[in-house]
Amino acid sequence: MMKRILLAATVASLPMGYALTLPAIADDATTLPPAPTDQGVAPTTPSGEGVGTIAAEPAAAPPPAEAVIPAQRANEVRAENLIGTTVFSPEGEKVGVVKDILFDTSGKATGLVLSVGGIMGLGAKSVGLTWDEVDVQPEPKLLQVNYTEEQLEAAPTFKTQEAQQAESEAQQMQSQQPAQPPAPASAPAPAATE
Repeated sequence: MMKRILLAATVASLPMGYALTLPAIADDATTLPPAPTDQGVAPTTPSGEGVGTIAAEPAAAPPPAEAVIPAQRANEVRAENLIGTTVFSPEGEKVGVVKDILFDTSGKATGLVLSVGGIMGLGAKSVGLTWDEVDVQPEPKLLQVNYTEEQLEAAPTFKTQEAQQAESEAQQMQSQQPAQPPAPASAPAPAATE
């Protein structure tokens, strides 16, 4: 009786796949299937030596020390902290807000895109400036450019690669459409008689 209770408790604790195979061996309760292994631990092959031992997988080797940045340095600024930051002129007037950061293919920051003008973001335009034009002070979190808001509003609007591609495609579609003939002039309305 005790063997059947232990067998039932074992069946209840095993995954469903094991539970379906146990009724066939329920009459011979002296042999139980192996317990499922934990993730990352593989059972050894039955070669006769070390039967029942479990070998752990070797630990993954980390990247080389010179490739890892364990902590932020005092002279480094995280992109997360720059985006949304107000940008000021040398006179202390607000000239815009950082909207995006531009990187080249090697990962070097090449510039910032500022949102300039508008009211609460409405009517604002994007203006790109090279990284050399921006003075970044990590503490206190301060970004400064040598331009006024009016100068930045007069600058050309920054266009992303996607916007440039969309403009190019729209121009191609327009040039491929046949020219529309001019609309016929409407006849003058008849004079009203009294």
